[in-house]
Amino acid sequence: MTFGQRFLLSLFIVLAAIFGLSLCGYNYWEQTAQRESPLTFLLSSADSQPVELPVCMDEATREQIRAVLLEGLDNALRNHIEHVFEVWLKDDRGQPGRARTGVSQGIQAYLKARKGAADWAPPLCAG
Repeated sequence: MTFGQRFLLSLFIVLAAIFGLSLCGYNYWEQTAQRESPLTFLLSSADSQPVELPVCMDEATREQIRAVLLEGLDNALRNHIEHVFEVWLKDDRGQPGRARTGVSQGIQAYLKARKGAADWAPPLCAG
C-alpha cells in the first residue's frame, strides 16, 4: 500500500471508531436531555431554603451585625467601582457607556442591600 492509501485507511478507521462511540452514547444523552429542561436550572434556586437566623438577640449584637453588614456593603461597592475602572483600562470599546452602566447597576444593588440592612430587625431577647 502506498502512503496515501495507508493514510486514508487510518483516517477511515478513526472516523468509524468515533462514529461507533457516538452511536453508543447517543441514547444516553438523548434521555438525559428529555429529563431535564432548561427551566430546571433557573427554578432550582427557588427551592432553596432560607438561612436560619437566631430567634432573638440583644441590641448590642444586632447593631454590631448591622455595622459589619454596612461595612461589607461599602467595601463591595468600592471593589466593584475599582473593577469597572480596571475593565475600562483594559478594553475601551463602548466606554464610558459600559462603565456608566456597571457603576449604575452597582449603586442600585448597593442601595437595595443597604435598605435591607437598615430594615433588618430580628426580635430582641426578653430578659
